[in-house]
Amino acid sequence: MIREAEGKDKEQLSSLYRMLVPNSKKMNVLEEQIDKIRMDPFNFVLVYEEGGALLGTLTLNICLQAMHGTRPYGVIENIVVHEDHRSRNIGQSLLQYAEEYCRSLNCHKIMLLSHSKRLRAHQFFEREGYDGSVSKGFKKYL
Repeated sequence: MIREAEGKDKEQLSSLYRMLVPNSKKMNVLEEQIDKIRMDPFNFVLVYEEGGALLGTLTLNICLQAMHGTRPYGVIENIVVHEDHRSRNIGQSLLQYAEEYCRSLNCHKIMLLSHSKRLRAHQFFEREGYDGSVSKGFKKYL
């Protein structure tokens, strides 16, 4: 089942995020932040739950803009599937859920970034229709 994360999911989300960024000392998952995101109509932490266990997650942000009339765009971040449950279409289900939501809002595109060394993830994103050759992503950590 795919649903929005709740504050009570903090520990399981933290475990998933550690699989994505194992040595992060900056990680600080807060129950109140999860609940704040849940209340925001443009931001979502989606989770894939099975038998009470969170097996995957992604963050979807809907961004308003002026360039394409009233059409927003989506940004997907922090997509991770539990390492013991990969290749079970969990990531695909999460992406499809996010894409359907973006379509329902008439988004003109969805963007996502992935660490340059995550080649297996890049292959997955390309199989799902994302084109890694269209743009070059840049980040500046603050």
